[in-house]
Amino acid sequence: MEYSQKKIKELVAENYVFASVLYYLGIEYYEYAEDSLEKVCLHIGVDLNYVVSELEKINQNEEIENVKLLSFPIDLVITYLKHAHFIFIKKDLPFLVKLVNKLNSVSPSLASVEKEIKDVFPLFVEDFVHHIYEEEDTLFEYISQLKAIEDKKKNPSAFFYKHPNFNMQKFAIDHEVHDDEMKGIRFLMDQYPVEKDSPLNVKVLFSELERFEEKLKVHAKIENEVLFPKALMLEKSVRKKFDSLIRLN
Repeated sequence: MEYSQKKIKELVAENYVFASVLYYLGIEYYEYAEDSLEKVCLHIGVDLNYVVSELEKINQNEEIENVKLLSFPIDLVITYLKHAHFIFIKKDLPFLVKLVNKLNSVSPSLASVEKEIKDVFPLFVEDFVHHIYEEEDTLFEYISQLKAIEDKKKNPSAFFYKHPNFNMQKFAIDHEVHDDEMKGIRFLMDQYPVEKDSPLNVKVLFSELERFEEKLKVHAKIENEVLFPKALMLEKSVRKKFDSLIRLN
């Protein structure tokens, strides 16, 4: 079935990056999940052929390169990252939890490591989800407020009095220090040799954990190399305008 006749939710399910591409082209996928791409393009007045060509480009290159994301406005970068958070929490982690719970090799010598993985993984999930929501509630919200000030939709005075100690550079440094989310899980994985005759569930679990770790590395790289530089520039610009306003008064 070609792209034009597929439902938006089917397209996004094929490739999660499609969600951000569609958003960039004016289509919020969650608003039109049950509609076909052709119907949505007709509804909002977007050229269907152009949308399809953009999706095909992404399909040929699975990940959006940081260079392309650098051209996105900062609010769209945040939307992209929030969508990645959604996928982590609603899709990736539940599947990993199921695989961990099913972990059961036939080797008694690995029983203690399996128990440790089962004990540690829920703690990792809890910490990870807390980190994600805290990031959205603090960092992303702070940047969104800065963007609103830049767009002259919000008064800067009350905002800076409310956030006197928030410093984007410090947040960026702290974030980079805490990038390695899966250090403890990886240590346990190293204690559990996966061999040719290992149970299929073990092979799938370790493969998925490695894939998830790679996704986290890409995600952190986008934050460190795209989001933070843009946010630092935005903060500097807004503070400069605010300081000029203070001097005038």
